[in-house]
Amino acid sequence: MAKTSEKEETKVTEMENKIEKMTQFLADNKIECFDIQKMEDEHHTTIFRSRMEVKGQLLPMALLMDDSVYMLLQVQIAPQVIDEEKMKALAGAINNMNNNVRPFKFTVSERGDFMLNACITAENTTFNPALVNAIMGEAVKFMEAQYGNIMEAVWTK
Repeated sequence: MAKTSEKEETKVTEMENKIEKMTQFLADNKIECFDIQKMEDEHHTTIFRSRMEVKGQLLPMALLMDDSVYMLLQVQIAPQVIDEEKMKALAGAINNMNNNVRPFKFTVSERGDFMLNACITAENTTFNPALVNAIMGEAVKFMEAQYGNIMEAVWTK
């Protein structure tokens, strides 16, 4: 039993190190647009919440960090717009986008939110907040270029 608690303590410590690195990166670069929320779950999840401005729209964005070797960048493109019928009509378009857009994947949440996701390697000892920031920048560029096409697909299907 002691090994499990030592392992658990190590996970928590490593997770806290990633959070500290990310927080320090944001402070060092004067990035002040994130709210940080620590969840009380078994994965020690911490959410860095912000917004991404795309074509005059403010899209909710979150970095979900936990004690795994991954973190998730998630952008809510359109809230609660994909019901079961629309999902059937959009499935082909979503698959096509996912097959043609390598760094980002599109998903629909249980509530019908249309989301853009990027899974980022966040191994504890080599976690690089600058890489996370660069991927967020690429997401902004992608969304700026494709937002009109994405919304057209969402609303015309």
